[in-house]
Amino acid sequence: MRVLITGAGGQLAQALLSVVQVATDARLNTCNTSQQLLLDMLPEITECIEVDDNVKGFVKEQLNICCQESIQSAFDEFAPDVVINCAAYNAVDNAEQKPTQAIAINEQGPKLLALECKARNIKLVHISTDFVFDGALSTAYTEQDLPSPLSVYGQSKLNGERAVAEVLGSDAMIIRTSWLYSCWGTNFVTTMQRLLATKERLAIIDDQTGSPTWCEALAVVIFKLIKQKADSEVSAASKMPAPARRNDVASHLLNNAELYHYAAAESCTWFELTKQIQKLMCAIHSSHRASLTCELEPITSEIWQSWHQARLATRPVQSALCAAKINSQLMVSEHSMLTAPWPQQLQAMLKYQALLNL
Repeated sequence: MRVLITGAGGQLAQALLSVVQVATDARLNTCNTSQQLLLDMLPEITECIEVDDNVKGFVKEQLNICCQESIQSAFDEFAPDVVINCAAYNAVDNAEQKPTQAIAINEQGPKLLALECKARNIKLVHISTDFVFDGALSTAYTEQDLPSPLSVYGQSKLNGERAVAEVLGSDAMIIRTSWLYSCWGTNFVTTMQRLLATKERLAIIDDQTGSPTWCEALAVVIFKLIKQKADSEVSAASKMPAPARRNDVASHLLNNAELYHYAAAESCTWFELTKQIQKLMCAIHSSHRASLTCELEPITSEIWQSWHQARLATRPVQSALCAAKINSQLMVSEHSMLTAPWPQQLQAMLKYQALLNL
């Protein structure tokens, strides 16, 4: 299978590519120490990537999802069977002041990708966000819950979902995820690591709740889903057509696109996440004992806004995602890192990062 990844400079794309490299090296028995650790923590890696799979990442300069000619050129070059769209505009606050770029990348770009995928009979995996919800629900959101974005960013991502679904129908797999972090690039965890090591005091928002999710875990889930889809189509092609079954995708998504939520189990606030980062940094990295001296202060979103002149994006107070559907469909073990609570995934990421010396 040939898999093309857009947005290859981003953290999720980097995680996808690192997982592929580990699978390749594992078959050759050439894994280094960090790769072996990742394989030990996520043994599903070798099950979801076949020996003849060809996975390639394209950065924006190679494939600009907002340009049809660029998409066509990249598809001509690589001839993918599946596209994973990791390209996104994630500057949530900036989108409030300058929405044009968010709309172009999160809404119009995915539609262009979907149109080209449809013309060439290519499957599309589109990554979306928990910010399509308003946070009014007290429990973790399922695929059946109605989206109601509070921000330009959230609305642009929801519109992107709908555009992809309308064009591709069942050839689209849309995965919403939450509070992504990794050892690649800049994200909340790597930012807090830097600040904890250099600041005496940090004020962290404590009235927004979500599900922190490790990119490498999501990467494995994506590849498992792609493999399951491919295997089921091969199986179906060799049998008589099965009776049509009811699709359980919520009615607000068009055309029977497959919709999934994936996030680590359990939830926390940004403040609670930062406390856990600090605790684990000190446990894993002896050189980071200084992080213990940084005092953490919980604050409200209202206080955080008062420290900024520009109006910040309104975020959901609770946007945890329920991954029960995708974990069940993929038959993920309850003992797997893929179903682990967020503190366990965070610890795994930090151990992996330590061996990478990042």
